[in-house]
Amino acid sequence: MASITNYKIELNAEKVRKFGYQVAGHPGVLEADDGKIVMKPLDERELQFYEGSKACPEIQPFLATFHGHLKHTDRDVDNAEEPAEEKEYLCLENLVHGLKEPCVMDVKIGVRLWDIDATPAKRERTIKQANRTTTAELGVFITGMRVDGQPAVDRGWCAELTSATIMDALEMYFSAAEQRVSIRFRKQIARQFIKGMTDLMAVLEKTETRMYSSSLLLVYDASRQRHNDLLLANPAASRTSGSSEVAEDGAVTRLKAIDFAHSHWTPGQGRDDNYLAGVSKLIELFSTFA
Repeated sequence: MASITNYKIELNAEKVRKFGYQVAGHPGVLEADDGKIVMKPLDERELQFYEGSKACPEIQPFLATFHGHLKHTDRDVDNAEEPAEEKEYLCLENLVHGLKEPCVMDVKIGVRLWDIDATPAKRERTIKQANRTTTAELGVFITGMRVDGQPAVDRGWCAELTSATIMDALEMYFSAAEQRVSIRFRKQIARQFIKGMTDLMAVLEKTETRMYSSSLLLVYDASRQRHNDLLLANPAASRTSGSSEVAEDGAVTRLKAIDFAHSHWTPGQGRDDNYLAGVSKLIELFSTFA
């Protein structure tokens, strides 16, 4: 058993496995504790950001729950012949755990992606990358997506999206909700995401951070059974709205800011306009589906 630093959680090394719902980012993400915990290769700056977030309770609802970090020794989950190697991981809440038919999308936020300590060469390279995607024009870039029952959409496909065709990608993302339940359910989910992003912006307006190359992870459950279960649990929702829809409480959606390897707490420097502009644009795009 491995203990997570500073937290009363122990993980059974024999039950650690490759995370099946990673849609973007660097490889090597694992899951443990019967799928409740995601183990992400540790980055010191990202660890510092999560540790610093403890002093900002307002932002906590918009971050995946941080369970600490640990050292884990295991063989490569993709190649059992490789020798065992000890690695250090961040332990985070698994945002798809408990969902029946999860649909996942990773959206990188902001026009500026380069960090405050980026070299001139790194800065130039990052700007060129942004100019080749929707980042430069929109301040949002879908880096990966997986609709339940369909193959994951990789970064290469996403990199070909334009300011016009990004709407096709969003339509694909919401398609499961519309096809498996109803158009009204799709609208409900889009509205829940918009509310979540609006609430996040209200917090970030008063929070002094710089979150470069960070993402929003958006997850919803496209299960008709899940939809019906929520109606049974809250029958007042359909009576008050006059429709067979769940209450607007985020019950079938999960929205979290993730990926903080280039993020900082910046007291005295004001709000992060770069990040806020990206979230605002994403709200505008989602409004088409609401």
